[in-house]
Amino acid sequence: MNIPALQYIELPTGRMGYRVCGDGPPLLLIHGWGGSSRHWLGAFVTLAESHTVYAIDMPGYGDSPPGTSGSGLRGLSLAVLSFIDTLNMGSIGLCGHSLGAAVALMVAASRPNQVERLALVSFGIARSPEEEARYREMGAQMGTAATLWAPWLTLSRPWLALSRPWRQFAWSTPPLPALLAGPMLHRIPDAPMLALGIADLAAMDALASIEGASSTGDPLLSQAIGRTLMPTLVLGGQQDPVFPPSSGTALTTALTDAYVVTINECGHIPMVEQPAACYTSLGGFFGK
Repeated sequence: MNIPALQYIELPTGRMGYRVCGDGPPLLLIHGWGGSSRHWLGAFVTLAESHTVYAIDMPGYGDSPPGTSGSGLRGLSLAVLSFIDTLNMGSIGLCGHSLGAAVALMVAASRPNQVERLALVSFGIARSPEEEARYREMGAQMGTAATLWAPWLTLSRPWLALSRPWRQFAWSTPPLPALLAGPMLHRIPDAPMLALGIADLAAMDALASIEGASSTGDPLLSQAIGRTLMPTLVLGGQQDPVFPPSSGTALTTALTDAYVVTINECGHIPMVEQPAACYTSLGGFFGK
């Protein structure tokens, strides 16, 4: 299939890459940790039939350089809000995957009158106070690591940029793609799509990767859940090792107006593992 060309926009938070396709009300898609706008390939065929689909590269991911607001949960949310405002998008549908779902939740909570419908893919919350405490401890540890490593990782960015093509080539050479993606997936996709995802993973900014991981257990998410009132779809894989179905059910219960859809024979990336079921669910939800 033909993927829309990458475009760039200058935002107050920095330069951002994005792809746009289709015609109709705007629908904004946010990829997850280690991903890019290319993770939504199927959306440009299915969802673009009824929506103007925007898929972004978050700061520090894909072809977007790290932003001025940082790549933690708050910084990524500010960048997305800046994108929405700069394009004067008006009322929108919003969908995020994994880390992108956390960002989408933050955006929706801050713009309840602008986000009409929200889809959270492969995302959930702690199922017990003990699990929540573990999540917060993990997030705090990653946040400390980001603070300590930030000066060195910032200085190394020029060298890492030069080595990026070599890393993408090496990581995309079999059998590495299957070995790297295996822990996240229940079904390994065909080789071209798998190599594409691994190339995006290799392209991720090192500091952005740590800052994004530090969002685990962030108290801001609990606050956002309480302010998210629009209809919400929680979509996940039955065999997701990161956010199992029970964590999605816990999230659905915590939200005001939400329902859950679980895709069988699917791990953490439904758009890649089960694209037909994934986009059928999303199309039905946003088409209401």
